Amino acid sequence: MFKALSFVKSLATAAGLATLVAAGIGSAAAADSIRVGLQAVPPDEVYKARDFGAPYGLDLELSSFSSGSDSLKAFLAGRVDVANGGSARLVTMAAQQPDTFYIVAANQYGGDRYGVIVANESTATSIADLKGKKIGAVTGSGTFNTFRVFLEQNGLSESDFEIVNMKVEDIRAAVQRGIVDAGVAWEPHVAIAENLGAVKRIISMEGVNESPNFVLVRRSFADENPDAVAKYVATLIDLANLIKTKPEEAGQIAAEQISQSGVNVEPAALELALTRIKMDPQVTDALLAELLPVAESMAAAGKIDAVPDFKGLVRDEYYEKARELTATQ
Repeated sequence: MFKALSFVKSLATAAGLATLVAAGIGSAAAADSIRVGLQAVPPDEVYKARDFGAPYGLDLELSSFSSGSDSLKAFLAGRVDVANGGSARLVTMAAQQPDTFYIVAANQYGGDRYGVIVANESTATSIADLKGKKIGAVTGSGTFNTFRVFLEQNGLSESDFEIVNMKVEDIRAAVQRGIVDAGVAWEPHVAIAENLGAVKRIISMEGVNESPNFVLVRRSFADENPDAVAKYVATLIDLANLIKTKPEEAGQIAAEQISQSGVNVEPAALELALTRIKMDPQVTDALLAELLPVAESMAAAGKIDAVPDFKGLVRDEYYEKARELTATQ
């Protein structure tokens, strides 16, 4: 049980910055190539397991990182050409280094990937039932920021609860043992805990916000290798289609990939997690709009000088070309 719930940490330790090279079709000299920064999350496990670049003659050099922060550090250092990041990190980069990258796609998003869990024997069925109780959470996470918004929408605030900061890997056990009365976590941790029969999810953050991650590409690379970037975005469209149309197969693929690191996770748990994650790569105005309140809050707190022009960082032509490429497959 413990090994399953802490698989993200175990994978990161096992993978480190090890590079996986997926060879493209055709001659090596003719193939485009791109260096991709991945994280230990279910969609990226599916991506590692299949050569998504092969249909497009794209060589994928995949590097695994333990977190979005580490992935973006490698991105800024020039060790990978593309990476993805959440709202706060993207806002900071857009404010301080806007000339270094383009936004070319959306990555995983959706409020349903965040949830509140309680022990199976708990009688709580709503957030109101937990008022005055202990809630375990990773207080610096995007998940917790979404939880704050959820509380505000329900006429509550952090002060109505006793928030206990802890690692996400420890939340399930803390809830099950009664150390806390509830926990706020993200996928796949929620689905894995449910699958183990240890807890139940009573609240989904669906509809609170989408909390999107965005795919960033280094400008210098994109300007010199536009075809490679378009092909890469095409692989994301294919990945999204696989997860959306065949979640059971995707869950099995992810479980098999994770097992190579010596960590066993039930495919059904990963299938459930994947159904709660939106993966459409198209960057929409609605998704970009979710960056504005984050940026406004950071500007008011003096963390950035001004709200960045996010729309000016988006390059839709890569997604449009990618759609054309996938249509020919």
